[in-house]
Amino acid sequence: MEASPLRDWAKAVPFLPFTVSMSNGRQIQVTNPEMIILGRRWDTVAFVDDEGYDRVVVLQHAHINTI
Repeated sequence: MEASPLRDWAKAVPFLPFTVSMSNGRQIQVTNPEMIILGRRWDTVAFVDDEGYDRVVVLQHAHINTI
C-alpha cells in the first residue's frame, strides 16, 4: 500500500493548515486534520464553502501537483 502524499501533513503535530494544488488548477484549503480521510489511491477532504454549504472533494493522488 502506497502512502498518501497528504499523510505527513495530516499527521503533523502541531497541525499547520495547508493548500493542495491539483493538476486542473483547483486549490483545496485544508484547515483541520479532521477534514481529511486518507486512502490508497485518493484522499477525501470535507469543508464548508464560502456560501456555508458542506462540500466533499476526492483528490486522486496522481493529480496532486503541490502541497
